[in-house]
Amino acid sequence: MDTIEETIKLAGWGRKKAMRKQIEMFVKELLESEDLLGVAASHPNPTEQLYISNKRMIAHKIEGIFENKRVEIPLSSISSINTSVKGLSASIEIIASNNSASVEKMYIYVAREIKKLVDSLINRNSSHETPNDVTDQIKKLADLRDSGILIEEEFKAKKSKLLGI
Repeated sequence: MDTIEETIKLAGWGRKKAMRKQIEMFVKELLESEDLLGVAASHPNPTEQLYISNKRMIAHKIEGIFENKRVEIPLSSISSINTSVKGLSASIEIIASNNSASVEKMYIYVAREIKKLVDSLINRNSSHETPNDVTDQIKKLADLRDSGILIEEEFKAKKSKLLGI
């Protein structure tokens, strides 16, 4: 499924043009050799949006006429993506080593497609890691644990994932 076109379609009558312009604005801001791979938005008002590229994830929240909140997370720092279903909609939470972002009230099937996309990007990136990359990541996780950001259970779980155990 093309989540970009699906998100435009789901924006609803009168909002499709605005959603398309919003996506085009983000495409213009992409970095060199960066491609937009997926988009999701909250419903019925698409004020929370999630953009997935081959390099990063951007969560964008429109909080007022002149107020926007934007969280950018490099794919390499994403440790997990979680979806939860609440009634007829779903939420996505993306957790990274130094940040997190979420989008609520999404269509369930779009949230599942976004999760599959991010999971595949994370797996593809982790399969290209060398042993030194894994060692460095474990050291960073240990630093996060030692500084109190991660608890021991989280550290062990992430370490096991990195080691493929």
